[in-house]
Amino acid sequence: MLSFIKKDLLMFWRDRKELITVLVLPIILVMVLNFAFAGLFGFNEDAKIDLQLALVNQDDDTEAMTQLKERLVKEAALGEEQTAEILSQATLIKPISMLENFLHSDDVKEWVTVHEMEETEAVANMEEGGLDGILIIPEGFTADSLYSALIGESPTVPLKYKIEMETNDTSTLAQLIQGFLDQMNVQFALQKVGGAPQEEVLPEGGLEKVGAGERFTLTQYFPIAIGALFSLFLAATVATKTGEEIRQKVFHRILLTNSHPFHFLTGKIVSTFCLAWLQTMFVFILSHFILDIFPGRTISFWLGTIGIVTLLSLAISALSAVFTSISLRVSDIDAANGIFMIVIILFGIIGGSFVPVYILPDWLQKIGEWTPNGLSLAIMTQWIQFEDFSSLIKPSLILVVFFILCTGIGLALYPKRGEA
Repeated sequence: MLSFIKKDLLMFWRDRKELITVLVLPIILVMVLNFAFAGLFGFNEDAKIDLQLALVNQDDDTEAMTQLKERLVKEAALGEEQTAEILSQATLIKPISMLENFLHSDDVKEWVTVHEMEETEAVANMEEGGLDGILIIPEGFTADSLYSALIGESPTVPLKYKIEMETNDTSTLAQLIQGFLDQMNVQFALQKVGGAPQEEVLPEGGLEKVGAGERFTLTQYFPIAIGALFSLFLAATVATKTGEEIRQKVFHRILLTNSHPFHFLTGKIVSTFCLAWLQTMFVFILSHFILDIFPGRTISFWLGTIGIVTLLSLAISALSAVFTSISLRVSDIDAANGIFMIVIILFGIIGGSFVPVYILPDWLQKIGEWTPNGLSLAIMTQWIQFEDFSSLIKPSLILVVFFILCTGIGLALYPKRGEA
């Protein structure tokens, strides 16, 4: 069997055009796509986000308690003693101060600059392009917010958020403000149910960071996606070499030597595995040296990466077994090669190798994760962010099952003596 493996590797080595294509073209594509898509989507990892928000306060805190007392007596029909008790608690709550503290907190002010001004001035600045959004605190907001929270009714005086046109920046600001309001409403509800003191449960502002993972960037995305794509092409290339062997009667001469038929298929599987592994690692390592895609990573990260590449290469080698068996059975090798390319292009599209998988519909992303390239991309994404070995178990088993399944199909389709 070693002679068959050596034969396939030598055939690939002697085809210098194919060798250069497999090694050089992925690196060129990685660099071109990295710069092209970074400019297209506006991804600049070194750029600092600086959103400009105008805060217009039209409310008066000094009159809030008077307004709240009137509403509690007239609308809620509460007694003087109960109203006085509620007001004593309400004086501890200042929604406007909470909002201002949130917007001026250390986490938020790193990427949002707040300007306090009048509405006319804010509108003029927005028209000149100096603001991303205007947040207006209308008159009566404090009293209405406290009354709604204490009585359990929906507020009637909401905050007003004005923008000139919808953009990613304006949407980010809107989500930020809505997130604060949602948090404040939840804390009001917790206070009402649990009876805890208001000052202990109300938010102090700031952003909660979930997880401690590393960022996954486009610079890392493209080497993984392109490396997996060209590994798929290797499976088709091996099948194409099988067609050449049929034309040159190499396969028939092998049969005349009375070698075991499965040695030929095993040689294809092992040689494809070696080529896919070397090609993918070459793309990763060279991309790392050129673009510094994995800065400051430990040896455990690289060991995990090698394991992922190994599993991907196994899946690709099994796919080559299917392609090889089909090539030996069909009468038109060129038509079979065309079918192989269609399958690879389909895998490349839904697996995120041609375009970033994040722009595909959710249902298509789910399907793409069942392809070897799509699944390896998902595994590498998790590995780069968290380096958690437990997250590799399930997807690794799927790749192993894919290898076993495709190998079984390749063996089942492999022609018996006299059928090729």
